Amino acid sequence: MTTVDVAPQTASEDWAAPILSDAEYRWRARRYRFRTVRRAAGFLSPYLIIWGVFLAVPAVWGVFLSFNQGGLIRGDPRVFVGFDNWSRTLSDSELRTAVRNTSIYVVIAIGVVFTLAIFLASLLNHYRKGSNFFKVALYFPLLAPPILGALMWFFMVNFDFGILNLLKRGIFGGDGIRFLGDNPHALLTIVAVEVWRGLGFWVLFYLAGLQSVPEELQAAAKVDGAGKWRRFRRVTVPTLRPLLLFALVIAVIFNFQLFDSVQVLTDGGPRLGTATVVWFIHKRLFKFQDTGLAYASSVGMLIVVLILTGLSFWLLGKRRQREA
Repeated sequence: MTTVDVAPQTASEDWAAPILSDAEYRWRARRYRFRTVRRAAGFLSPYLIIWGVFLAVPAVWGVFLSFNQGGLIRGDPRVFVGFDNWSRTLSDSELRTAVRNTSIYVVIAIGVVFTLAIFLASLLNHYRKGSNFFKVALYFPLLAPPILGALMWFFMVNFDFGILNLLKRGIFGGDGIRFLGDNPHALLTIVAVEVWRGLGFWVLFYLAGLQSVPEELQAAAKVDGAGKWRRFRRVTVPTLRPLLLFALVIAVIFNFQLFDSVQVLTDGGPRLGTATVVWFIHKRLFKFQDTGLAYASSVGMLIVVLILTGLSFWLLGKRRQREA
């Protein structure tokens, strides 16, 4: 009986042998991609449903209503007016004042809160003993509702019975300071309220960024003879630049929506000195029922915020390309 010697196949020959046809391979690849997308969609569907119902649909509906007048409540017929609402937004002097006040507020508030937050975060990062108490103390104002925080400041800065004016009269004599009755005191008071509320969040935000800076870079700069300020400017700031730009985007978006403090403390006064865009939209929509101007203004603010956000991320991408 003769035996036939069969040479064993090598691993390379096994891999080289085709198992699936091209058509079957493409079908299996499509099936795998479909299952992956379906699984991802299943995890994202709760968020996407909420996002679509409460954000996307109202935003699209708001864009539609910006070209119409009326139609918000039952019995009020909706009339298509084209770009008439948009032309009114450009010619409305009250809206221009609100845009100017909002822009001034955003620049001052972001500049002040970022400067204080970076300074305090640097102190907490350097002196870590007992820092938990200061973290809680700084973050505590953010836990209070915006209306409650504004009311607390009302009892601090009121001209007649505010704590600050009582102390001023008792120590220095004379009349009190009209924090809410004169310009620019009123707008600066609004800035102080919002800085007080948001400082704790930004301190913890920048503290997390500072603690992520590699110690090796700091040690190398210190060995080279760089002082604290030079190390902060040459090592810490370049490392945190993407974080700073992201923080700027978030701060611009949130500060453009200023409303609660203005509504409680000044109601846009004195003489529209604290009127903001969101306050103007709220007044036009719910007090004067001018739905066309209100929706056109809100969509216009959305477009401005989207442009500023896109510009910020474009600058971030360009900087990353230069660094690469």
